Amino acid sequence: MHNRLAAFVPVLALVLLLCACGGKAAESPALEIVCLDVGQGNSTLLRTGAGDVLIDAGPEAAQEALVRRLHALGVESLALVILTHPDEDHIGGADGVLREFPAGRVWTNGVSEANESSQRLDDALLRAGLTPETVGTGSAVQLGAAVLTVLCPAAGQAEAGNEGSLVLRVQCGSFAMLLMGDAGAGTEAWLLEQYGPLQLEADVLHVGHHGSDTACGAEFLRAVLPECAVISCGAGNSYGHPDGRALARLEDAGASVRRTDLEGELRILTDGDTYRIAGAAG
Repeated sequence: MHNRLAAFVPVLALVLLLCACGGKAAESPALEIVCLDVGQGNSTLLRTGAGDVLIDAGPEAAQEALVRRLHALGVESLALVILTHPDEDHIGGADGVLREFPAGRVWTNGVSEANESSQRLDDALLRAGLTPETVGTGSAVQLGAAVLTVLCPAAGQAEAGNEGSLVLRVQCGSFAMLLMGDAGAGTEAWLLEQYGPLQLEADVLHVGHHGSDTACGAEFLRAVLPECAVISCGAGNSYGHPDGRALARLEDAGASVRRTDLEGELRILTDGDTYRIAGAAG
């Protein structure tokens, strides 16, 4: 694994298993990351020693399936809900999630859009007595053995659209994952200007904008150096995601690509030192 930014937490000593993608993994992980299958959308669950965190909630069409899956995974409440930006395929299921699961905090990029999904979300937040927090660069939270940090955009400076997505880094010991939301080339260029390699390198990259051609620039991939790239997208989607050019750049960068449209839900388990990725079949 790559050398990482100094960890804020000790590494747990756990029994190792064979890794399916770039290393080994522990039976009792310090951190479990579940890239949920919500069709053409994004939703990721972090299971930590300090509670469960949901990043995005997929489209409205997948709302009932998402709620059922969270129950099946044993989720009872959410310590934190992060909505990277207000596109329907990222917040469409959020009102159902907030009705079903008590939430401690909600983070957003502060951008609102006049659409039905945003209205349902506002109503659900009001009923739950939650006031969303606008977060940005440097916002961070300790989650058991992991630290989740917002890399961009700066608080209060998010623009509408994909480039306003919150970009998140999850660090657990020497393991790191970068989650790009729907961010594309513009955000990648900004990140390259603002951060050094140690802050961008990641074992796993959750690819921006479902693997569209606006994501995964060659220079950006040289900085991140991902061993694995996860793409959340729907089977046979009308957008043509993931784009073949983005896939080619990932291949050139040496990243193993895992896709929810092909494998369904993807689970990443790490003890803070080693990790493994498993698809729905195993």
